[in-house]
Amino acid sequence: MIKGREMSVNESIIKNKASSCRTNFKNELGEKEYSNLIRKQSRRRRSSSFEDSEVQAVTCPVCGSTEFFMDTVRSEKSCKKCGLVVEENIIDSTFRGTARDKDGNFHGQNGAPKNMAIHDGGLSTTFDVNKGHLNDKTRWYRLRRLNNQARVSDSQSRNLARAFTELGVIVSNLSLSKDVRYESVNIYRNALDEDLIRGRSISKLLVATVYIACRLCKVPRTLDEVEKATGINQKTISKNYRFLARKLGIKLTPISPNDYIPRFASRLGLSSQVEVRSIEIINDAKDLGLTSGKDPASVAAATLYGTSMLFGERKTQTEIAKTLGVTEVTIRNRFKELNKELNFA
Repeated sequence: MIKGREMSVNESIIKNKASSCRTNFKNELGEKEYSNLIRKQSRRRRSSSFEDSEVQAVTCPVCGSTEFFMDTVRSEKSCKKCGLVVEENIIDSTFRGTARDKDGNFHGQNGAPKNMAIHDGGLSTTFDVNKGHLNDKTRWYRLRRLNNQARVSDSQSRNLARAFTELGVIVSNLSLSKDVRYESVNIYRNALDEDLIRGRSISKLLVATVYIACRLCKVPRTLDEVEKATGINQKTISKNYRFLARKLGIKLTPISPNDYIPRFASRLGLSSQVEVRSIEIINDAKDLGLTSGKDPASVAAATLYGTSMLFGERKTQTEIAKTLGVTEVTIRNRFKELNKELNFA
């Protein structure tokens, strides 16, 4: 306590000394000259480079002193000897919390950022009865239950809570990123605002939003993959995603076979040179119009089949068909069509 009192006294003495020195310096120069000097200092700081500003920050331009005093009330940095204001309007970025724990330390009052993948944005209050020393845990359990009921009090909140719980499972099964998940969340929220969910299955429309989000984020999944991960047949997924795209005005560009190449090559264990060559072949096929009207996944599978033979990493049609979910007949037909025009294998 004594040391803390001595430090506060010293700080007040330095502050008063700097203030008095600044006043004396200002009186000696005169009001006009002092203002011109401050203005010149400010202009020099704005026009100088970063290195020059660093030098100005550690040395006083008048007396050359390297000792400064920070006035947190005025947000100014002053020289201790001559009182010149070296910096002004300094932004105070120090943490100033008001909540303290039992040891007197500050607690952070900022929570997690807003998360639209939670029905209430993740900004509501939660009760954690397993932390701290609670005398009446039964009471806190009851409060937590009532709070959770209040969070989903209306029909829209209940709809979103159920949908986003299912969405987490779908995204996990398809190994999708957070970007795809948030895009799917935005599409579903827009559909709910337009009253497109009423009278329809939440699960089926949710799968459709995931499929649309995958295409928008350039990480497409085949309908066969989505069907295996969700248990909803391809015909239903196609019907619902077309319905949402039409009602919400979402323009979906055709899927390029190149979007499938990196993932398919990784699943087949092919090298990067096979992947690069496959992309070049598909680009040539696009220029000739050979991919129009063809299933992008089948074109990618047939191209990988040909380039794997070209680089001595041959994969059988049966192996590719089982791994990529494309039939052997389709791979064989697409390969014949591409090889006939491009002769790459």
